[in-house]
Amino acid sequence: RLLIISFFFSLQTGNIPGHTITHYKPFDPISKLTEATVFRKSDGVTFKVAKGAPQVIIKLGGGDAASVLAVNENAKRGLRCLGVARTTNAENTTWEIIGMLAFLDPPRPDSASTIAETQKMGVAVKMITGDQLVIAKEVAHRLGMPKTILAAEKLTEKGIPEDELANRALKADGFAQVIPEDKYRVVELLQNKGLLVGMTGDGVNDAPALKKANVGIAVHGCTDAARSAADVVLLSPGLSTIVDGIKTSRAIFQRMRSYAVYRITSTIHFLIFFFLTIITLNFSLRPTLIVMICLLNDAATIVISVDKAQISQKPDKWRMGQLLTLSTILAVLLMASSFAHFFVARDAFGLSSGQVETVLYLQMSSCPHFVIFSTRVPGYFWQSPPSLLFFLVIAATQVFAMFISIYGVLSDPIGWGWGVTVMVISVVWMAIMDVVKVMVYRYWSFELTAKLVPTPARRAKLVLKKEDAARMERYHRNVEKARRVVIMARVVAHWTKLVNEHKASGPSHGSVIAGSSSSNDLITVSHTQSLLSH
Repeated sequence: RLLIISFFFSLQTGNIPGHTITHYKPFDPISKLTEATVFRKSDGVTFKVAKGAPQVIIKLGGGDAASVLAVNENAKRGLRCLGVARTTNAENTTWEIIGMLAFLDPPRPDSASTIAETQKMGVAVKMITGDQLVIAKEVAHRLGMPKTILAAEKLTEKGIPEDELANRALKADGFAQVIPEDKYRVVELLQNKGLLVGMTGDGVNDAPALKKANVGIAVHGCTDAARSAADVVLLSPGLSTIVDGIKTSRAIFQRMRSYAVYRITSTIHFLIFFFLTIITLNFSLRPTLIVMICLLNDAATIVISVDKAQISQKPDKWRMGQLLTLSTILAVLLMASSFAHFFVARDAFGLSSGQVETVLYLQMSSCPHFVIFSTRVPGYFWQSPPSLLFFLVIAATQVFAMFISIYGVLSDPIGWGWGVTVMVISVVWMAIMDVVKVMVYRYWSFELTAKLVPTPARRAKLVLKKEDAARMERYHRNVEKARRVVIMARVVAHWTKLVNEHKASGPSHGSVIAGSSSSNDLITVSHTQSLLSH
C-alpha cells in the first residue's frame, strides 16, 4: 500500500523503481480524480491507481464504512483527506481502497477576521469549495460562519423551480463538492434574486464565475485566466484587502452623494430664487457678486474629495427619488431664508438697494456653503466631524465673503452688525435644515416611494419585498426555536450524565457525590440560563 501511495509522489519525475507508467490522466475538476496506469516489470502485471476526493474514491471502491469514518474523524480535527485506490483484477475494473491521506490545509490567518468584519458591514459571505460536505462544515465552524452548507447537487436538481433554487442559494452559507460549473451557477442564482455578487478566485476554473459576477476579485498569485476575467486583482496575500476596498468604495460613494445633494440643492435655490426676484421684484445681483459666489462654491466642492466620509454599515445604492426630494426640500428652505433676508433688509430696516444686494450676496454665499456640513453625512452633522482641511477651506471662503461684504469691496458696505448677524443666522438655519435632512433619511423607504408614486412595477415589487421579509422572519424564528431545542437537549444530556455518574459511584460516597452533584446542578442551571439569554 505504501508503494501505491508512493506512485503519486513520483509521477512528476517518472522515477518509480521496477515500474513503468504507461498512461497518466491529470486531475480533472469534474471527476475530482487523478488516474495512472502502471506496468510492473517483475511479473508483467498492469494495474491502475487513482487518487482523488474521498467521496469519489469511496464510490469507486464500492463503499467502505471504515474509510467514511476515517474521513469524518479527520474532518472533525480540521484535516482534509485524499483517497487512494488501485485495481485488483486483470481487466482493471474492480477497485480496492488502499487508504486515506490526511493533510492540514488551514484557512489563511486573516480569513476569520475578514469574514467577521465583512459581515458587520452588511455583506453576506458564502463559502464555495470542492471539499466534502463534512469538511466544509468544519472549515465554516473554524471561520466563525454558520454551518448551513449545501451540496452542490442541491442547486441542479431536476424539476425544481428556478425561484426555489435561487432561494436555496440565498439561504445557504456555503456550498460543498462543487465543480467549476457550480460556481457559475451560484453567482447566477444569487443575481436572479436581485443581488450584487462579488466572487473571489485564483484558478482557470474560476474564470467563468469571476466574469459573471458583478465584481470579480482575483486573489494574490492567481492565474492569467483569472486575472483577465476579474475586475479587481489583489496584489498582496490574504483577503483583508477586500475590506479596505469596501470601505474605500463606500467613502467614495458618500462623497459623491454629498456633492450631488449639495450641488442640486444650490442649483435649485439659485435658479428659482433669481427667476422669481427678477420676474416679480425686478431684483438681481450684479455679475461680479454672482461670479464670486461661483468661485467660492467651486472651492467648497473641490475639498469634498479630501473630507472624512462616514462609512455606512450597510451597502449603499443610489435612491434618486430620495436624493431629488431631499435636495428640493433643502432648496425650498434656502429660498425661504433668502426671501426673509431680502424683505427684512429692504422693508423692516430700510437698507438701500446696494446694501440689500450685499446682504443677499453674503446670505447666498454663506448659507449654502454651511449646508455642505450637513449634506456630507446622513446623520446629524456633529456626529462625524469633517477633516481639518475641509473645515479650514470652507471657513476661509466665508470669512473672505464676510469681510468683502462688511467693507463693501465689490458692493455697498453693510458693516459688522449685518455681516456677523447674517453669518450667525446661516449657521442656525443650517442646523434646522440638518434636522429636516435626518428626518427625510430616517423615514424614506421604498414603501413610501411606492405610496407616493404608485406605479404598477413598484406595487408589484413592494408585494415581493413584503413576502420575502415575512419568509425570512419565519426562517430566523424557526432557526431560533431549533437552537433552543438543541441547547435544551444538551442540558438534558448533561443532567443525565450526572445522574448516571451518581448511580455508578455507589452509596459509600453518597455525601461527597451529593455535594458534587448539587454543585454541578447549580453550574448547569446557571449555564442554561446564560445560553438561553443569548
